[in-house]
Amino acid sequence: MVVEAVDFYGMSPEDIVKYLPGKDCGNCGYGSCKEFAVALSEGKAKVDKCPEMALRMRESLEGALSIKLEVHEADSSMSTVTETLIEVNSPGRDSPVLITGNCAVTLYVLKLIFDRAPDVSAWIVPTETKGFTIDHAAGMKLMTPMSVMRGLTNSGVSTKVDHRDLMIPGLCAGAERQIEMMTKWKVKVGPRSGFELPLLLSKER
Repeated sequence: MVVEAVDFYGMSPEDIVKYLPGKDCGNCGYGSCKEFAVALSEGKAKVDKCPEMALRMRESLEGALSIKLEVHEADSSMSTVTETLIEVNSPGRDSPVLITGNCAVTLYVLKLIFDRAPDVSAWIVPTETKGFTIDHAAGMKLMTPMSVMRGLTNSGVSTKVDHRDLMIPGLCAGAERQIEMMTKWKVKVGPRSGFELPLLLSKER
């Protein structure tokens, strides 16, 4: 499957460094974690060169950096998914709930991202965005409090978790208060890059 580049912002050195130990010990062969992050983003270094990183975080970062997407024009058919709830890596009642759009390409790439981080589980709730990828959906304000509430209701995810916390895409920041008022769920803004999701969730565990 081909994907649209703008929907899946790659991880910048500034993104990567947030998940490094921050000790600037030099054991990786670089003078600082920031320098190591730059080398990782450019494909000049391997994550396993950092002996200070926890195994789960290292595996999540390796997985995210290993994905190379073939970039062509966007899917002109605006294909959507029919699933109302997607389980990734056998989620449990305490697993996070992630909100996204119903674009088939978006879900394809999210599944690929989580396939590379098998120890990180989540419930993914697709919402109606008319098949647009998240960057377009955000710009067109298609992910609304009502669409999120409908997604939560249609998915039945509330019966599968013991919490009422959800995460919206970083590109949709600014809508969290309205979503909380409509859904009565607590909303957290996620990263702009989907590749960052397993890392963020690993860090929060």
